[in-house]
Amino acid sequence: MAVDIQEAIKDWVVSPPHVYIKLKKTLEDPMSSFKEFSAIIGGDPALAARLLKIVNSSFYGLESEVDTITHALGVIGTEQLTELVLATSVTEQFPDIPEHLVSMDLFWKHSIACGVTAKIIADWHGESNLESYYLAGMLHDIGSLIIYKKFPEEAEKILARCKDKKENLFNVELEIFGATHAKVGGGLLRGWGLPSLLYEPVYYHHRPKKAKDHPLIAMIIHVADSMVDEMNLGTSGEAIANPVKPKILKELGFSELPIEKFEEEIYEQFDAAMAAFL
Repeated sequence: MAVDIQEAIKDWVVSPPHVYIKLKKTLEDPMSSFKEFSAIIGGDPALAARLLKIVNSSFYGLESEVDTITHALGVIGTEQLTELVLATSVTEQFPDIPEHLVSMDLFWKHSIACGVTAKIIADWHGESNLESYYLAGMLHDIGSLIIYKKFPEEAEKILARCKDKKENLFNVELEIFGATHAKVGGGLLRGWGLPSLLYEPVYYHHRPKKAKDHPLIAMIIHVADSMVDEMNLGTSGEAIANPVKPKILKELGFSELPIEKFEEEIYEQFDAAMAAFL
């Protein structure tokens, strides 16, 4: 069966995380101020409390306590806080995913682990704007949730085949649907109006060499995804770890998956992120 991507994602595109969208519009307004940002976030007390919890967690490692959203904006900046809002809000966008297809606890564990690992690799690589690497990693498999929700029977067959034959989801989805969770997820994020720095690596996290504007972040998400699969940090439904070509590893400065190199740091930051985000 061929999947119409626009049809598959339409229900979710029209209901993006609203606070994030408001903040994004405010961010694009050169006349905006911290006061406006604080007012938008303050309109959702539960979100504000979660943000302060995250900013004060060891995930950020700040030296002094941040006690207000205005203070948080001054410490980590408007753009980073806006991305943080999306990261905290998106976990609530997909209720009622069939439990027999995927455990949502394990799904978000995998997603958070991928984000943490991508951030660590990007930092080692000397990149800036590390929150974007974390967020792209966290969102990389979001298309799977749409597939599980929209096509549960087909998804169950695909997952069973991947488990029985030790195949990768991406390849079987492409064969069955003519589209993949990567394309569905990338289409959703693009439909939400996210920048290409975030939606492109989601589109191409299985084929990073096809990324045109942001190949580095796509390659890093690709490698991070395989690493956390190998480390068994949660799962989004994959039966086996996705393979990474030696050429991609070499471009990033590695001769093999750098699990041993970053393992201690990954576990440390993963535990901090899990405590903060979930």
